[in-house]
Amino acid sequence: MVAVRGLVHTRRDLYVSGFVAASLAYIFNVLAFTGEFALFRWVVFATFFLVSFAGFEWFLGWAAPQE
Repeated sequence: MVAVRGLVHTRRDLYVSGFVAASLAYIFNVLAFTGEFALFRWVVFATFFLVSFAGFEWFLGWAAPQE
């Protein structure tokens, strides 16, 4: 049970770090190329990122053999 609990925390940490990295990359690129930041566009990006992240995780869970 300890290994499973550790795996859950590791996955959560990876999700959080992936979201933070993608958000920072988006913000810095938008600021570098346009010079302005629109919160609504970031919310759309964040929503798309999280939905695609969750969908990919669901797909991997479906495709991976369960032991």
